[in-house]
Amino acid sequence: MEVQENLTVLCLVILLSGSSVTQRECNDGEVLSNDECVIVEKIIDNGFDNFLPKEPEGPYNIRLKTFQYKTTVDTECMLGEANNYLPWMFSNGTLTVRNRTSALDLSNLKLVDDAMSTLVRSLDALSSLNEVIYLSMANNRMNMLPLDSLGRFNRVEYLSLMKNPFREFSPDLEVRPMMPHLASLIALDMRYCRLQVLPPNFFHDLPRLEYLFLSHNYISNLPASLFYSLGRLVHLDLSHMDSNSHREEEARMDNPFMRLIAGMDMDSHIFEPMKKLRFLDLSFSKLDLKAFMAMSSLGEKLEYVSYCYTDLPTLMDYLFVMKSIKMLDLSGNVGCARALDADSFQLLRGSLEVLFFKDASITQLDWLTGMRKLRVINLRGNFLSSLEGAPLSDLITLESFDASRNFIQSWSHQIFQLNYNIKLLNLRNNNLLMITSGMLRDFEILKFIAIGGNQLQCTCNFVFLLHMVFGNSSDQIQNENSVLEVTTVQPIYAVAHVNLYDYSEEDYLCMNFTSKKKLNTINLPICGSEDEGTYSNVSEGNIPESVEDIIEEYVVIYIVASVLVTLALVIAFMIYRNWFYIKYFFVLLKNSAILSFFDDDKVYLDKSCSEENDSYQYDVFVSYSDNDRAWVLDEMLPNLEQEDLITVCLHERDFEVGYGILENIISCMDRSRCLMLIVSESFLLSRWCQFEMHLAQHRLLETRRDELILVLLEDIPRRKCPKTLSYLMKTKTYIQWPRQQTRDRELFWKRLRKALMTTRC
Repeated sequence: MEVQENLTVLCLVILLSGSSVTQRECNDGEVLSNDECVIVEKIIDNGFDNFLPKEPEGPYNIRLKTFQYKTTVDTECMLGEANNYLPWMFSNGTLTVRNRTSALDLSNLKLVDDAMSTLVRSLDALSSLNEVIYLSMANNRMNMLPLDSLGRFNRVEYLSLMKNPFREFSPDLEVRPMMPHLASLIALDMRYCRLQVLPPNFFHDLPRLEYLFLSHNYISNLPASLFYSLGRLVHLDLSHMDSNSHREEEARMDNPFMRLIAGMDMDSHIFEPMKKLRFLDLSFSKLDLKAFMAMSSLGEKLEYVSYCYTDLPTLMDYLFVMKSIKMLDLSGNVGCARALDADSFQLLRGSLEVLFFKDASITQLDWLTGMRKLRVINLRGNFLSSLEGAPLSDLITLESFDASRNFIQSWSHQIFQLNYNIKLLNLRNNNLLMITSGMLRDFEILKFIAIGGNQLQCTCNFVFLLHMVFGNSSDQIQNENSVLEVTTVQPIYAVAHVNLYDYSEEDYLCMNFTSKKKLNTINLPICGSEDEGTYSNVSEGNIPESVEDIIEEYVVIYIVASVLVTLALVIAFMIYRNWFYIKYFFVLLKNSAILSFFDDDKVYLDKSCSEENDSYQYDVFVSYSDNDRAWVLDEMLPNLEQEDLITVCLHERDFEVGYGILENIISCMDRSRCLMLIVSESFLLSRWCQFEMHLAQHRLLETRRDELILVLLEDIPRRKCPKTLSYLMKTKTYIQWPRQQTRDRELFWKRLRKALMTTRC
């Protein structure tokens, strides 16, 4: 027994020595030892910004980090980390309060369940624990909720159980504990505790609880009565809730896409008991689709809300029915941007003051209509291309506007002329190419601007702006060739009231498109004394060029001009060489235009008939000149119709009475298997024959047929041969009539009959 008491005393000595500091400054400013410095009223700073209200029900002091800019992807949410609301402990769970009677630090001892219970009993035996207000059991190895130990701290107000792997809240267990009766508890920290399933009565014996931190757990469902007794709760942190981690194996076997769509679920009335809730952090906690319905039960005192990276599918009215939200973070919710319109924030127009909407793929700003109380807006990392046309005039109380990492271009007219309270404008990493006169007038009313990371030209306006910002008024500039020296030691450079809070020499180099080089803007002279103090806008500054730069420019111009001339000559030669084919193409177009005036149903062959041989009435349609009529009647008809029973279509015999010539020609062509042109000098002189030749070519192309036979009755001189006939003779096989009465004529009729009979097959 004596040995056990000695061990207990030894543990207590180690505990007290391990959780103390050698010296620090007390309330009165005097440096004393920890044993002499007693602090109950004041909470020591833990190194994080303290966002808590300075007085009961006062506003949260949330820092918006106005003067911080990042070139990388920024995933930090507006409400910050939980440590900003826990000033009574450090990030590792150690208490900042060092009073021996009101604070007990049992953190970071790596104690398991039995060891922690033994230690608390020993401490209670040595000295009553009823005076303890601040208690930390964080960062130990307890698997079970220390119910017996916690029951000994009747007056504890601030409790941290952070980073204890409680196995009692696994879904595999049927019985789970609940928090013991702690009538004075105000703040409870159970972050990183591997909580998965909480029983409905878990918080029922904590009637005074105001601050509850449950972030970085694996809770998949919040039962309806979980917060039933927390009517005084002011602050609820449910951020970074990975509700799918413990269901990963089940989701993989049941549905491979379950992990993509499932999230934390909650009853639709779960928030109804918390009428005093002012702060709700759901950032980085994916919610089930129906869980968002629970937001309609939030009380009318809710002021600070973060849906940052919650995969919110769209903006629904029941998210804002309380009409009291002052600070709202919707960053990372790409689905919301798709349905934004002028009425999206209609319910919050009378309350919303700060809005973060980063990385959400926003393309337009019409939804800002009527937001007259909006003071701060952060639209970093979206797809905005222009600020012109946006309802910025409605934002009469706007103070800070962050649109960095977008695609915004320069605007020509002043767009912030009615925003009298604006102090900060961040346009880093956009598509600004030049500073216009309208932009300069907008910058005049600002206190802080950031335009680094843009490909700005070396215009007079940009040079003038940099000279103004770096503290050089017009009366200090002696002449147009004066070069101003600027130090780059300080992080902020200012003149009067304008500051560049993101200045670095590399980010503020300007592009001279004449020399194709980036120049240090501040080393460039102002354009001229007559332009001092004005907003003249020119394409480039008065920058002398070197001989090498001029020669390089002329070489580039010569090469480009040579390439263009060569290309033009090649194109002209190709057109000249193929002019016949080009001209023939336009002839076909002209014929097609003429034929389009006729009724297809009346005179054109039904396309379906072209697939059946029996649909043709004639074997061949013959086009010939009247001067060759004797040859057609005396030579061709006897050898084709009488001997081989080949049906021939002739215009003078087979055209139907009552129809136009053109209609008859088209109809007979479409009802003939093959087309034959009897070519002679008379044929080439006849306009109707010429038209029939063009028409035959066109109809064959249109009906996807290839049956065209050319019969040359006589030699055609090259100079008399038209281009159309030359083209047909190059692409079609033709046969020539022998002038002498020889055996060649028998061969001629044999070949012609064979060609016509082939079309029947």
